[in-house]
Amino acid sequence: MNEATSELLADANDIVREQLALAWREHIERVRDVLEAQWPERMERALEETVAGLAARLEGEYQDALEARLREAQQSGKTARRDLIQKFNQTARRLRHFENQDQWSRTLMDATRGFCGRAALFLIRDRKLHFEAARNIDQPGPADDVSLDFAPAFATAVETRDTLIAMRTSSELSEPLAAYLCQGPGQEARCCLFPIVTRQGVAAVLYADSSEVDIDAIELLVATAGPAYESSPAAPVAGLVSITPAAQKPEILSWFSLSHEDRELHLRAQRFARVQVAEIRLYQSEKVKNGRAAHDLYTSLQEEILSAREAFRREFLNASDSMVDYLHLELVRTLANDDAELLGKDYPGPMV
Repeated sequence: MNEATSELLADANDIVREQLALAWREHIERVRDVLEAQWPERMERALEETVAGLAARLEGEYQDALEARLREAQQSGKTARRDLIQKFNQTARRLRHFENQDQWSRTLMDATRGFCGRAALFLIRDRKLHFEAARNIDQPGPADDVSLDFAPAFATAVETRDTLIAMRTSSELSEPLAAYLCQGPGQEARCCLFPIVTRQGVAAVLYADSSEVDIDAIELLVATAGPAYESSPAAPVAGLVSITPAAQKPEILSWFSLSHEDRELHLRAQRFARVQVAEIRLYQSEKVKNGRAAHDLYTSLQEEILSAREAFRREFLNASDSMVDYLHLELVRTLANDDAELLGKDYPGPMV
């Protein structure tokens, strides 16, 4: 190969190398442009797919855990209901087969455990409260019987045969019972009174208090205790308080002559009256205080009393010919401390 041919081949080789390098740079630039254009979208799609997969897995795990917790809660609820039913069954059997008064009382007190913090049982004898037993109350019970005339809250529970929520004060419980039951802090706290009813009347009242009282459970308990008390030969039958209201109050001809619907209406009316007067006493305490001092509660609370009277008339008096003005009774009992003169001369009086 001569010199001219070698130079020609060398030049051709250089040209090819330059063209290949140029082509490679162009290819690299196109790849870079494509990557720059498509990379964010591809990355975003990849992230979305990854997050979606992770979310689906977590959702599945959460759903499984939730279902497992629900199954545990349901099983726990079934166990709690079963234990509660067993407790009531055992209590009912013990109450039905008591041999003496002390055994019945102790069984009833023990059965309140878990439903309230403290409890006390008072038998009704000749319209008097006779202390029988207590749980979680340290000091001895009152030695002397307390007349229902001096214990308005107990008297209302007895007369209405309905659960009553009252304040732990001497004006509601009487001075001896307040001194016994209002121990330590929280003397203005609420309490619950559960009448124990037999066919002869109200045999006893169960007192309960604490930060939380399971009213439904204790109502079921006393509903079992009444017939058990009545059916035993050991139970005294004299001296029970009848549900007939006192002579100075409007009188229902016969509670048992009322239809089931009318009885329910009367009970709702009693609850309505208690709630209305309790709200007046709670939210208008200064007006109540001034009205009592002036012997004119009606003038101090005219707007509130008229509003409550109108609601009671509309909801209850117009609904039944046998209805009693429970609102008036509650105004006298709670606001006027059983002294009707404190309502004032302008008070319009009972609506029936």
